[in-house]
Amino acid sequence: MLIVSSGQWEWLEQKSAAAFLIGGLLFVADTAVVASNVLAGTERYMTLGQAFIGAAWTAAFVGLLGLYPNLSDRSRWLSRIGAVFAVIGGITMTVMAVASLGYFAGVLGGELGEVTAYFLPGVFLGIVLGFGSFGVATLLTTVYSRSIGLLLVLLVLTFLFNLGSGIAGFGTMATVLGVVTVLSLTMLAIGYGLRTEPEPTGRGEPTPDVTAE
Repeated sequence: MLIVSSGQWEWLEQKSAAAFLIGGLLFVADTAVVASNVLAGTERYMTLGQAFIGAAWTAAFVGLLGLYPNLSDRSRWLSRIGAVFAVIGGITMTVMAVASLGYFAGVLGGELGEVTAYFLPGVFLGIVLGFGSFGVATLLTTVYSRSIGLLLVLLVLTFLFNLGSGIAGFGTMATVLGVVTVLSLTMLAIGYGLRTEPEPTGRGEPTPDVTAE
């Protein structure tokens, strides 16, 4: 990760909690969109909701990269893998958010659903391997609290449940509402936890990295 300067890593580290809080609030906005559709029995403004989702995950990926400086000394390979896929996921989600706004505003022709499949590989790799790697690294070290690691893993599991329910054909608007509610609360909890827990003391002597064996 030498392409990022120490000053940039420090900035990401300082903004990590705020980025997760912003991601959570954006998911709250999407939750409102989905809830209004559940109550009305419609699917209005779902393209706008997809833009909120893309922006929320983008913010969360920024927050995730902010964990790298402290985790890299204790879990080198997991944090490096997580950082690489976090970048992939962040770029993918940014493009998806912009595209969603373009379709919603009528700037782009056609429907968002026609191009959604193109975003899925980057989204899957970013969330599962990005958040998954950082979640496991957090649980294996003492840099951040165990609750932060569990919440990172919960984001992955919630995403996989949403993906699986859609593939299996039992996903409904009510299911989506539950998913975005969990995602919003989880991101807000991560942001709050990072903001309120003591400063990480993980830099120094590395602990054994099981991924290097």
